[in-house]
Amino acid sequence: MNPIVLLFGKLLQWIYRYTGDYGAAIVCLTVLVKLCLLPLYLRRTKETDARQAAGSCLLLLLTLPVLTGLYHTVLAGAGVSAGSRLCPWIASLLVRDPYGILPALSAAVQLIPQTYPYLAFFKRLELPKTPKGMLLPSVLTTFLICLPLPAAVSLYYLTSGLFTVLQQAVLNTVQVYRLCTD
Repeated sequence: MNPIVLLFGKLLQWIYRYTGDYGAAIVCLTVLVKLCLLPLYLRRTKETDARQAAGSCLLLLLTLPVLTGLYHTVLAGAGVSAGSRLCPWIASLLVRDPYGILPALSAAVQLIPQTYPYLAFFKRLELPKTPKGMLLPSVLTTFLICLPLPAAVSLYYLTSGLFTVLQQAVLNTVQVYRLCTD
């Protein structure tokens, strides 16, 4: 078995012992992974534009094994055959969300950072605006990617997106504060 799958399986079981809910364990595992990747993200935001692209690729390359590892952990059935109090409409986290709620939420969460350039609070940062023609394809792609996946992976994707939204909001707020104090 893949070492990443074994690692995630053990981590998931360990967290489950404390939470008593596999959905909550997946959320905790996701936050743990995002916190581990946070220093790389912070370094990327400080670099020049040319190096930022390379940093973005590195973050994506590091995130893909995590997502793949979780996906295979779910397929291996590392205990996630149970439902979750976080998603009571889903009988098992091993099956896809029958109503598409998690994929829809994941897609909606992808829109939130796109609104930051339009918020009065962040206007001073002159954040780049995503072309309006790119918003719908981005949201639709996220929805279509999450739709056939097991609910556990969709829950990971949703939690990861929420973490990113919060992370970007905090970083933007810090930048606004620095601009105001200079």
